[in-house]
Amino acid sequence: MHSWNLNDLYLGFDERYQEDLKRFDEVMDDYTSWINTQDVDPITYIEGVLKKEEILSSLSRSLYSFASLTMSTDVTHPEAPVYLAKLAKISRKSTAEDVKFTRFLETVDLDDLATKSELIKHYLYQLKLTQEEGSHLLSEKEELLYAKLRELSSQSWGQLQGITTANLPVHYRDQEITLSEVRNLAYETDPKVRKDAYEAELKSFNLIEDTVSMALSNIKREVNLMNELKGYRSALERTLITSKMTEETLNAMISAMRDFRPSFAAYLKAKGKYLGHDKGLPFYDLFAPVGKLEKTYTYEDAQTIIKDAFYGYSKRLGDFATKAFQNEWIDVEPKKGKRGGAFCSNQPQLKQSRILTNFTGSLSDVLTLAHELGHGYHGEVISENTPLHWSYPMPLAETASIFCETIVNNHLLKTITDPKERLSVLENSLQGDTQVIIDILSRFIFETHLFEKASGPVSKHVMKDMMLAAQKEAYQDGLNHNILHPYMWLVKGHYYSAGLNFYNFPYAFGLLFGKGLYAQYLKNPEGFKKNYDDLLLLTTKTSVEECTKSMKIDVTKKDFWIDSLNQVKKDIDEVIHLFSL
Repeated sequence: MHSWNLNDLYLGFDERYQEDLKRFDEVMDDYTSWINTQDVDPITYIEGVLKKEEILSSLSRSLYSFASLTMSTDVTHPEAPVYLAKLAKISRKSTAEDVKFTRFLETVDLDDLATKSELIKHYLYQLKLTQEEGSHLLSEKEELLYAKLRELSSQSWGQLQGITTANLPVHYRDQEITLSEVRNLAYETDPKVRKDAYEAELKSFNLIEDTVSMALSNIKREVNLMNELKGYRSALERTLITSKMTEETLNAMISAMRDFRPSFAAYLKAKGKYLGHDKGLPFYDLFAPVGKLEKTYTYEDAQTIIKDAFYGYSKRLGDFATKAFQNEWIDVEPKKGKRGGAFCSNQPQLKQSRILTNFTGSLSDVLTLAHELGHGYHGEVISENTPLHWSYPMPLAETASIFCETIVNNHLLKTITDPKERLSVLENSLQGDTQVIIDILSRFIFETHLFEKASGPVSKHVMKDMMLAAQKEAYQDGLNHNILHPYMWLVKGHYYSAGLNFYNFPYAFGLLFGKGLYAQYLKNPEGFKKNYDDLLLLTTKTSVEECTKSMKIDVTKKDFWIDSLNQVKKDIDEVIHLFSL
């Protein structure tokens, strides 16, 4: 087992953790006291708030991360949730003062103050966003009440989904395995294994579908209620605001994705025919490996492939991957009690990251590892920014991850001449593209309808029906409509955060924006590299549209998205051709 090392954060919930927890509490008290100060000029007042927020940002990131990372590999850990609750309680202290500060910002001319203060000028974009948020705030007492109640409602419902799915026993053949393990069997070469695993997975959900559907229903109902009280037209409107992205950009991208559904359906039908299916591809064969590259990769193999590919792009990227591998920043294999999927947790205060995967040796696992290391590289670049410029909006979150995944995939393709091996690697990449474009479209459709229904309770039956309808609309006739996955809402943790709605379209944005960036890289590799790191630095400082303009890309125009999708279509056409050989 390759487990991550969290010692650079803390050795445990030990004396140093307790000291930092105490300091966090003290700085928070100092912060709230400062906001309640009456007798200072606006510049001194705002600068004081920003300086204290910088300290809080660094401290809270370390404290929260250690507790949440500890729990992500052991969902039944006895201490981690206790400390997460303590941290939430301390953070909640500033709720009323945050409202007061936002109200204050509505009374000042930030542009004028920025001409007199370098610190205000530096954080002007963030301050203006906070200023605009004022129109959606409740009273100080109401915001404080909701902050307290949220822990007992949506946050607890979300934790319930995580614990329930992580501990779900799946009876596969004659053994009991975890949900992550059974879902990973979708990548096996044996078609009987894939089908049996799919059936075992669906059957296992009978044990928890009532509980988890209630959790999801209540989370979305809470979101709708709070958006109504705060004056947002919809959850999507609020998500776009927090994503620093316009509806014009989203509509242009979604429209282009819909236009290319027939191309993806043609690929899926061709794959189905290749695998012996005549009514479209069954869901359990979406990730079936094809060609003859039936290799299982060790973690050491994956490291070699990724480092070779990353160093082929730049020394800085290669050095980053080497650091991550050598310094045990990655928790690799699945195990009982460990959450499913994969993620990267950037730690810019340490100039490090931590990555969780559920690696079992498939080519897809190798690319997932490259993807998460891309997030880590993004984190390394933005660690050069000041603390309040350490967080990027959702759509730009996938910029570096998709780019790094593309680097590794193209590195593998360059080494292959045999058509069947090329089919294996190229089709594996296309599997990922299909997930990020077509399956993401189905999730976007599902969540849109779920919010429409969430004025009242939404049953498990309605959720399953809506998911099937969304899959049919997105995949069209590419999949066998009698063999879909009605429980995809249950296994995707992104649905279960009241503060993170529609965490689906950012993946499509990241893929297609990444495709556009990679095309630029091929035209001018050396010139691109410097501009690319500057782009990553900018992702935390401005809007999506302004950020992409720095690379001379206009994401509000459908033409850009069509050009990126046409790059994917080239792969589709080649894969369909290789299927016929």
